Amino acid sequence: MKTKSRSKPAGVEAASSSETPEGRLQELELKELLGYQVAQATIVTLGIFEEVVGRPCNLRTVEYTVLALIRANGAVAPAQLAKALSLSPSYITMALDKLESLGLIKRETNETDRRGQRLHLTAKGASLALKTTKDLIRAEREAFVTLSPIEQLMLGELLHKLAQSRIQIGRLTTAPATKAGKA
Repeated sequence: MKTKSRSKPAGVEAASSSETPEGRLQELELKELLGYQVAQATIVTLGIFEEVVGRPCNLRTVEYTVLALIRANGAVAPAQLAKALSLSPSYITMALDKLESLGLIKRETNETDRRGQRLHLTAKGASLALKTTKDLIRAEREAFVTLSPIEQLMLGELLHKLAQSRIQIGRLTTAPATKAGKA
């Protein structure tokens, strides 16, 4: 199958296929390690996030992700978020405290179990979650010039499948993370 050659933005010089994108170091076997390649791609995606959402909205990735998950799922419990993101409950609580102080979420007592809470977006939070998600999708599509739109969709699907491996390998990957910006 023949593919169209994609032009590079002005000033972008491509590394050879066996070198790191920056620094021009040989990767050898690292090229075959999915974890290494995901980490390299994360450098790009986090840069886009910081430019589009992080600095302008004063949000970390975990805070944005919490907003997006509440928007997608409606009322959720903090424990559900902690489990979904493999983060400790205390780390989620810190993110929720910030989002609540910004007027983006509200906490309500769970009517069926008064010990628990349900989280809801405020109108401001729903608007921000929608806008930032659209802005991130647009920015990623524009930045990933080395992939066609179909390849970008395929990569998204493959990464989602890879993330589903957490279920199959047990709880090896569910150790609570406390590093800032995780998620």
